[in-house]
Amino acid sequence: MKNFSNPKTFGFFIGLFFLLFTLLVAPPEGLSLSGWHVTGVVLLMASWWATEALPLPVTALVPLALFPLLGIYDLSDASNPAKSAFTKAAAPYAHPNVFLFLGGFILALAIEKVNLHKRIALKMLLSIGTDAKYLIGGFMLVSALISMWIMNTSTTLMLLPIGLAIAGVVRKTTNLEKDFFNFQTALLLGIAYAATIGGISTPVGTAPNIVVISLIQEQGLEISFNQWMLLALPISAIMLIVGWWLLTNIIFPVKIDANEKTQNSLQKMYLDLGVISIDEKRVLVIFVLTALAWMFRDLLDNTTLLQGLTDYGIAIIAALAVFITRSSQGSGLVEWSITTKLPWGILILFGGGLSMANAIMSSGLGKWIGGLIPDINTVFLILLIVVLIVFLTELTSNQATTATFVPIMIILATVEGSLLPDGTNNLSLVAQLAIPVALAASCAFMLPVATPPNAIVYGSEKFTIAQMMKAGLYFNILGILVVTAFSVFVLPLIF
Repeated sequence: MKNFSNPKTFGFFIGLFFLLFTLLVAPPEGLSLSGWHVTGVVLLMASWWATEALPLPVTALVPLALFPLLGIYDLSDASNPAKSAFTKAAAPYAHPNVFLFLGGFILALAIEKVNLHKRIALKMLLSIGTDAKYLIGGFMLVSALISMWIMNTSTTLMLLPIGLAIAGVVRKTTNLEKDFFNFQTALLLGIAYAATIGGISTPVGTAPNIVVISLIQEQGLEISFNQWMLLALPISAIMLIVGWWLLTNIIFPVKIDANEKTQNSLQKMYLDLGVISIDEKRVLVIFVLTALAWMFRDLLDNTTLLQGLTDYGIAIIAALAVFITRSSQGSGLVEWSITTKLPWGILILFGGGLSMANAIMSSGLGKWIGGLIPDINTVFLILLIVVLIVFLTELTSNQATTATFVPIMIILATVEGSLLPDGTNNLSLVAQLAIPVALAASCAFMLPVATPPNAIVYGSEKFTIAQMMKAGLYFNILGILVVTAFSVFVLPLIF
């Protein structure tokens, strides 16, 4: 009984119970047997994801094992049904967006290897000056900009020691303990929160973005790199600016000034990096060209030689470039051994979520659920789902939460917006209901377990969990307001 009281153990067995129930009990009226079996698998995966009964990527492999066995696909025309079933279950794990993320990760690893991100960060911070509030704002800006392209975990790990060093310098220049505490806490939380906020801005910034883009693409709506940034970059900018003001004026009022010693400390860190190396320059060129190609891909696509260019292809070209381009040592800028640092689990988790979503749609489960749901005002529905996701992801994985809830919102979109005159889904409404899930999943700021950046700065032991929750609640509410407003008023103008 003691072991069963453990949340992970409970989650494991309740998930198995849901699956067995759907295998032993007849399906409800109107739902096919395959749809009923998919219900069991979805509830099993949701239970295991929510409680982390197994590592998240392990749970994401469940569709490969169960979907072929449960016969959820229509394979009446297949010459080899078993093989065809596994192929259908496995196809989402090789979705084009997996390679967009993979290429982005490899480019990010190249940037980290040559320390280019640290050089850029210190150079930007040196230009901020010595005003304490603006110094915190500078750290937040750098954190957000870097996490647009590099994992927020790596961004936080890189900036945390720099922030602690600056806090140590400031500590020596003030005798007011509370004022110093406010400065240090605002600085550290600002680094973590900005890393999370920055990831919202680009498709490759965080996993939920890729999940929702892929699931919407399955419905027939293509979302380009530029389109995503057109929506998400202003959201990030507003949250960053307002969040900085809240942190330094309301939550932890900063009333001290940094001085020339902080500038000298940053200058020393920058000089310790030495002269920019050939490797850094080459990685910088590849990064800039990649970012420009993503931003101007529509223009490039109009040229004869580049008509087949896609965002996924650009990412893979960038990955190939860092392997092919020679370093000062004569080898590639990165070698294959560096891929041990790739977050392979995120890619598997992405595939599992997409496979689950496809099964929900193809089995008829989605249509059946849609028939049960009454009409709900769209604005109220968006607000409701944003609030739910923001607080749910304080305790659960944002990738798993996105993979679970986006299919539900797509179903609701087909109910809410019915169909267009040509019989197709109202794709604008699909985007309007699904995208807020991913955006809200990146707005969990209250608890250390909510995101890796939160856990990293909390591990510095410079503030209590109650103090993090206080600041995080402000940011959660800010995220709810901004995401809801943009989803209601701006998103329909873009998609």
